[in-house]
Amino acid sequence: MLKVERPLPSDNKINTHDDFELAYLRHQYFRRAKFNPTEEEMFPYMGIVEHLTKNTFFVYINLFKTVGMHQDDILNIGRVHLVSFLGLYALEQNEVKMQEFKDKFLRYEYKEAEQKDFDQKNKANFTMFFKQRMEDLVRVCHQKVRNVKGQNSEEYLVFAGPNKPPKNYRRVVREYQELGYKKVDFAVFKSIRKKAGVSFDASIFEFSGTWYVAIALEKKNLEIEDLVLSDSNPYDNQHNKRPDEIYEEKEESGYQSIFDNRSSYRKRNTLKSFIAKNKNNRHYKEEVGAAKRLLKTIGD
Repeated sequence: MLKVERPLPSDNKINTHDDFELAYLRHQYFRRAKFNPTEEEMFPYMGIVEHLTKNTFFVYINLFKTVGMHQDDILNIGRVHLVSFLGLYALEQNEVKMQEFKDKFLRYEYKEAEQKDFDQKNKANFTMFFKQRMEDLVRVCHQKVRNVKGQNSEEYLVFAGPNKPPKNYRRVVREYQELGYKKVDFAVFKSIRKKAGVSFDASIFEFSGTWYVAIALEKKNLEIEDLVLSDSNPYDNQHNKRPDEIYEEKEESGYQSIFDNRSSYRKRNTLKSFIAKNKNNRHYKEEVGAAKRLLKTIGD
């Protein structure tokens, strides 16, 4: 095992606003683990890491998208937690726990524990440890969303039914009636989740013979097309216009200024001349109509 020295944390308590990465990595664990395991030592546990990180990512995909995380990011976070576990909580790191396991194994199995038995116990312990770390990650990401967007990210469609949800649980959104589910208010869902004693952020669980499924809604970010027809059209801003548009506007503004400064007599003659010249030109139909309307408003 490669010995490493990690810097000590500062005396200030971390928070998700300023130390987001340190919070979800549980940096205190990682700093206390004084070695880096090899790839060979990590390999027996990577199946657990890959399975749980994949499930966590797809259950909370909208949450992770909001904080800019992808599946590979969750996998790498899992690898960090594996380093922490192997450095702190593996049986080999605690002589007392190791002896307790040997004694229990001998008492219940009537034989000495072998290496495969130690490995199996470590995997079971790591699975529990890692599930807790994934719950921490989801909790910290929820806090980050509230910091960034000023709103809670918990927006779900909730369903309840007697049948276990399909592997592709998002089918429930489209086929909930066919699958025997009905819609449930999210506040009711949270109340039942608390009674069930499951994780505070569990999205799928069974309680008293009924399955509950909470599916995060997709959040549509504003696109440029959403703004173009609004009062906040960014293309109306002088800094966002093309040079040719700015030039045309200035040219039109100059002509308008010249026309406005003319006498009523010259204005009328200009409009009459324009109308006579373009009255049969279909490309100037709107302009000719506007000139006729303007002519009526100009006195002698």
